[in-house]
Amino acid sequence: MPDLERDGRRELPYGLVLRSSEAGGRVGEVRRWATAGTPVRDAAPGGLPEQLLADHVPEPAARLLGTAAQEAGMRPVLTVPLSDLAVPRRPGGPDRSGAPGPHLLLEAPMPPPGEGQVLLEADATGVVRWVFPEAAVQGGRPDRAAGAQTFRVPTEQFALPAGGPTADRGIVGFGVGKVLHLLRFPIERAAGLAADFAVSRWEKKHRPYGLRLTTPQTFLAAGEQAGEGSGVQVSAGRLAELADRPFLLFVHGTFSRCRTGFRGIADDQPLLHDLHRRYDGRVLVFDHPTVHLDPADNARWLLEHLPADRRLTLDIVTHSRGGLVARHLSQNGLAGAGRPAPSIRMLVHVATPNAGTALAEKQRLSDLLGVFTNLLGLFPEELVSTTLEVVLEVVKHGATGVLGGLDGLAAMDPASQGLGELNASAVPTEGSVRAVTSDFEPARDSALAMRALDGLVDRLFGVGNDLVVPTEGVHRAGSYVVSDPLVVPSASAVVHSGFFRDGQVRASLSEWLPGS
Repeated sequence: MPDLERDGRRELPYGLVLRSSEAGGRVGEVRRWATAGTPVRDAAPGGLPEQLLADHVPEPAARLLGTAAQEAGMRPVLTVPLSDLAVPRRPGGPDRSGAPGPHLLLEAPMPPPGEGQVLLEADATGVVRWVFPEAAVQGGRPDRAAGAQTFRVPTEQFALPAGGPTADRGIVGFGVGKVLHLLRFPIERAAGLAADFAVSRWEKKHRPYGLRLTTPQTFLAAGEQAGEGSGVQVSAGRLAELADRPFLLFVHGTFSRCRTGFRGIADDQPLLHDLHRRYDGRVLVFDHPTVHLDPADNARWLLEHLPADRRLTLDIVTHSRGGLVARHLSQNGLAGAGRPAPSIRMLVHVATPNAGTALAEKQRLSDLLGVFTNLLGLFPEELVSTTLEVVLEVVKHGATGVLGGLDGLAAMDPASQGLGELNASAVPTEGSVRAVTSDFEPARDSALAMRALDGLVDRLFGVGNDLVVPTEGVHRAGSYVVSDPLVVPSASAVVHSGFFRDGQVRASLSEWLPGS
C-alpha cells in the first residue's frame, strides 16, 4: 500500500493521477471493474450495492443507493481506496471563508463521447458524497481535447462524539479513510444536442403537475400514476361547486411528491380520517416539478387551474420548498386575467427555507445532492427510491457541467432575487401563519453515519439546522417573521425529511387546522 506524501503526486494504474494539498495518507489497490471497457449503455448492472456495503455504507442505504444508481444507468469504472489520511489541525473550528482547505485532486481519463462521469466518495463513517469534475463545478463543459477530468476531493476531518454502537469499528472521526468510485453514465441527447435540459424533460415525464381531490383511501396513492400522464384529476368546475367552504391543501417539497412527503400523515389513520371529516372531503394534494421550475412557476400553474369565477379559501400545509410555492400563490400579480388569487386562511410552514439554504448555492449543488442522498438512505421510507431517482438525475445533470436549468433549486439560494422579493414583505395579517422547525442533534447512540452526517452539515452551516434548512430561517426571513414557531425539542428533534413522523408535529397540525 503506497504512501501519498503531503503535497505530493502519485501516478496510479489505469491512467489515474492523485495529487495532494495539505493532506497525506495511503493508497490501496486500484480496482478496475469488469465492465470498464464496455460502453455504458451496454454494460450490465451489478456489484455496486455490495461494494458500498463493503465500504461501510450502512444497510439499507448501500442497497438503496447502489440499486438506484444502477437503474439510473451509472456504472462503476475504477475504485480507489484511501486510508490513514492526515491533515493539519486548524485551531478555531472550520474555515468558512471559501478558500480551498486540505484536499486531493484525482485526475481520471475523459469518458468516451456520449458518456459523463462523477465521483462517489464513501467515507469510512458510512457517509457518501458526490464530487463533480472541476470544470463542471465552475460551470464549464468537458474539454475532451484535454483527455482527462480532475476531481477535487475535500479531506476535512473532525472527531465524532464517543458512545456509538460497537459497529463503529473503532473509527473515531470523519475523513480518516474513504473509497472513491468513478462512475460513468450515458448522456441523453435530444435533436442531436447534448441535453442541457435533461432534468426538465425527465421531470415533465416522471414528475408532472397534478391537482387531486382525495379521500382517506386515496390520499397516499394520489399521483401514483403521475409518470403515465394522469395530469389534473379535479376540474376547476368541481372546485367551484365546493367553493362554499374552505379546502385543505398539501404542497410538498424538493425532489418529492405528496405521497412521499406526507407519508407520516397518511400513516396516522385517525388524523387522516379526521382531517377529511373536518373538511368534509375538501382535501387537495398538489404535485409539481421542483427542480427545473421555480416556486412562482408552480404557483402560477396552480392558479391557472383554479376556478376563474370563484375565489377559493385555502388552509395550506407545506413541507420545505412547498412553503415558498404557497407564499407565491397568494400574490395577485401571478394570477391570470380575471382569475382571483385564493384567500389563504391558514398557512403552515414545515421546514420551509424562507431565508433560503446554503445548500442551494450553485457551488454547493453537490453538497445538496449528497445530503439528500444520505438522508434518503439513513431514513428510508417505502417510496424512497422514487425520490432518489430525481436526485440521481440532477447528479448526472450537474456532473456534465450543466448548472443552468435548475431554477427550482436556485430559488432556495439565500441570495436569490425571488426570496428577496418575498421577504421584503411581512407576514400577511388577513390569515394565520404557523412555522415548524428543528435543530437536529443525533443521540449519542445513533448510527455512526448519522453522527458523521450531522457533524459535516453543522460545519457547513455554522448554525442550527435540520440537515437541509437553518432552524431560524424557517420562521425569520427579512421582514417575514412568523411568531411563536414550534421548534421541535432537541430531545426529539427531527431531520428535514422526518417532521410528519413526529407525534408533536401531527398533534399541532390537528390543533391548528380549523376545518370547514
